[in-house]
Amino acid sequence: MPRTAQEYQQRWHDAMTPGCTQAPWDERFSPTSCVIYETARATPAGNGCTYLPDFGDAICFYRYLRIPEELDSAPAEGIDVAGLLPDLALQGWSWSRYRSRFSPEEIQRRRSVGEQALDKLLTRYVHEGYRAEMGERLMEIVNAILIDFTLGAVYVLPDDLGALLSRFGNPLADCAGTGDAGCAQSIAFDLNAPGHREALADYLVASAR
Repeated sequence: MPRTAQEYQQRWHDAMTPGCTQAPWDERFSPTSCVIYETARATPAGNGCTYLPDFGDAICFYRYLRIPEELDSAPAEGIDVAGLLPDLALQGWSWSRYRSRFSPEEIQRRRSVGEQALDKLLTRYVHEGYRAEMGERLMEIVNAILIDFTLGAVYVLPDDLGALLSRFGNPLADCAGTGDAGCAQSIAFDLNAPGHREALADYLVASAR
C-alpha cells in the first residue's frame, strides 16, 4: 500500500535536510520499485536510470529534488571553478547561458505550476494506486517544467518488468553484451529470486542508452 501524501511529504522533507543519512534513493531495489530513465541537456553524466522505492517516491523525486535543483539554484560564489576544473566550468557556462533564456518570472512560474501538478498527481496515486496513465502524466509534467532534464520513461514494477528488460536487457543473460538481441531470453529473470534484483539494480545504474 502507498504511504499517505503527508508521509511522502515528510519523508522527502527529511531526505532533503542537510545531514540526512537515509534517503529514498538509497533504499534497496524491490519488487515494487519505480525505475525512471532521464536524459539531460547540460548536466554531466545526466543520462541514465534511477530507481526509487515506488511511484510515489518517483513523483517526490521531482517535486523535492529535481525542481528545486533546476529552478531554484544559483552558482556558488567565491570558488574558482575555471581554475580547478576547466571542463566543468565550460559545461557550467553553457548551462548558465541556456538557462538565461528564461526570465526569473518564467522560472518561478514553472516551479509553481510543476509543484502544484506533482502534488495533485501524488494525491491521486495514494488514493487510487498506480495506473499506467499516471506514468505518462508524470512524464508530461516533468518535460513541460524542467529545462535541463527530460524524463524519457517510467517503469513501475512488477507490471513493467517485461518492458524494462526489453529496453535494457537481462543482466543475467550469458551472452550479455555480445550484441545478440535474442539472448536476453536465455535466462529467466525473477524479481523474487536471490541476487536477481541486485544484479538488475547494478546493471540499470550503469546503463545509459
